[in-house]
Amino acid sequence: RIGSAVDAIFANSQAATKTESEQAFGLQFVSFLGNVKLFLISNCAAVTFTILLVSGNTMAMSVRERVREVGILKTLGYTPGAILFMILGEAGVISILGGGIGVILASGMTAVIRQGPTFLQPMKTLAITPDVAALCLAVALVIGVASSSVPAFSASRKGILESLRSTG
Repeated sequence: RIGSAVDAIFANSQAATKTESEQAFGLQFVSFLGNVKLFLISNCAAVTFTILLVSGNTMAMSVRERVREVGILKTLGYTPGAILFMILGEAGVISILGGGIGVILASGMTAVIRQGPTFLQPMKTLAITPDVAALCLAVALVIGVASSSVPAFSASRKGILESLRSTG
């Protein structure tokens, strides 16, 4: 009522007003940015793809440096399948540990954001819930295992003599 009365007073002046709630102002401000959700999702997809490439490169380098170790394991009687799952398991454990550290850091950052001043009310309820944390750990595991699958497969198929002759 008061907003309409103020708008009526200044309706024919050079400085006409348009009264709106604080929530409407916040939504109008965010709408100037465009489709924020699509922008954030595309950025997250690009970051995830980049992380997959970087971790794949790191795992490939790690396996290449340990070719002699794989040759020794084969000499001791390990099957190609056992070597494959050993390398994939190592990558899975490392990626779960990294994902866990990321979830802990994200939880801390959301706690800081909840305590800070904000003009958007949903920021006050921002939190990492257990289902989101589990999803993040699952994505970390998938990225770790997927990025190490090609180097692990090639290492498990390499011959004993070729592996032992390698200088890394």
